[in-house]
Amino acid sequence: MKRVLIVEHDRLHRELISEWLVAGGAQAVWPQAPTQPVTDIDVILVDVACQQQAHEVLSPWRRAYPRAAIVLASGRFSRGDMANDAMALRLGATRILAKPFTRMDLWAALGLSGPH
Repeated sequence: MKRVLIVEHDRLHRELISEWLVAGGAQAVWPQAPTQPVTDIDVILVDVACQQQAHEVLSPWRRAYPRAAIVLASGRFSRGDMANDAMALRLGATRILAKPFTRMDLWAALGLSGPH
């Protein structure tokens, strides 16, 4: 089971994402800060306000979880950006999710197979 750390400041979004992850067969976790590490994290889903702040926001999470894949989510990305692996790499991420995203988009970005 994949363990996905959710870095989302909006409580309602975090709860919805958590429900979707559980439905997709993953475990959702979230610490208060990178200095409060959680063990065995496979993927970090990080909300960013804009592309320009991606490196700054990701830096502490990357240090705390160097082996985890990182998926960036933002309302500033377009649906076309979701397939742009070069952009994700440039921003220091594995994948990009444009908000609003669907449950299926989330599962695809995290490599989840769907309902369990």
